[in-house]
Amino acid sequence: MTDKAKAEQETREENLEQAAAPSDEAAVEKNQELEDLKAAIDAGDFDINEFLSQYKEALAAKDEAEARALRVQADFDNFRRRSRKEAEEAGQRANADLIATILPVLDNFERALSMMQASADRDGVEMILKQMQQVLENAGLHEIEAEGAVFDPNIHQAVLQESVEDERKGKVLMVMQKGYLLGDKLIRAAVVQVGV
Repeated sequence: MTDKAKAEQETREENLEQAAAPSDEAAVEKNQELEDLKAAIDAGDFDINEFLSQYKEALAAKDEAEARALRVQADFDNFRRRSRKEAEEAGQRANADLIATILPVLDNFERALSMMQASADRDGVEMILKQMQQVLENAGLHEIEAEGAVFDPNIHQAVLQESVEDERKGKVLMVMQKGYLLGDKLIRAAVVQVGV
């Protein structure tokens, strides 16, 4: 066995002895307590009723402490869950606010594109518009399909009405401004003309 291996072996043995020492001391203490208790019982100095009442009080205190700890843990779990939900909602509100401020820019891009004639400039503006639309779609924004759909006051804002034949009554005839949803949340209602 090498010197290094011997040194490691000796260190392990010392650690085992040190670890065993407190156990031996605890066992000696426990034996001493038992002997003292036996002596008190034999001498008649030990009152079993007092011991039992102290034991019951200790059990009740333990149960109360455990119940209190469970309540504190439940309160903390609820707080953590509520905080996480509030943070998510704040992030969603911030996203919705930012996207709502970007929508007029998107509208202007679409207007500019509709007014431009075929050219390299038009192609460039169209590429920028598509890129912007893709970024917004990736953020969860999607356009409300309105033209030809049944009028829904929850997502459509009627600003014009037109008398039409029966099959087109209550339907969107024309979209004047696109509406958008972010997930399930309405960001902007579609401004429409409705058949009556």
